[in-house]
Amino acid sequence: MPTAYFREMTEIAAIGAIGYFAVFGAGFVFRPDLVERFALSWSDPAGKTEVRCYYGAVSWALAGFLGYLLTQDLADEALVGVLILASSVLTMRVIGTVVDGGMSHPYSRSALPVEALFVLAVAAVVVFG
Repeated sequence: MPTAYFREMTEIAAIGAIGYFAVFGAGFVFRPDLVERFALSWSDPAGKTEVRCYYGAVSWALAGFLGYLLTQDLADEALVGVLILASSVLTMRVIGTVVDGGMSHPYSRSALPVEALFVLAVAAVVVFG
């Protein structure tokens, strides 16, 4: 396949990651109670603010940084960053699920395969794109 095809695939994947982080961030900035879907809750208003900051604002920052890298023609580097982030989350998800005994929760049972597939998909684009 032509190099332009793989270049386009890398850029599309980077744009997809930007969209994911932007939407994910908006969800938690404007509806922090969505965190309950992850089996989390807060016991004080400061906890709600924490959800807005670290699930919302940090996701927006990632989207912004990935967008910046894309405008600098650094789509490959942006995807490597996404791969490092996603691999770290997946690794800790596996370790934490085992250590904490969380496999019985529906969220853990859905998050593990989804995150594994996401890591594999991003890795495929990084390697072949």
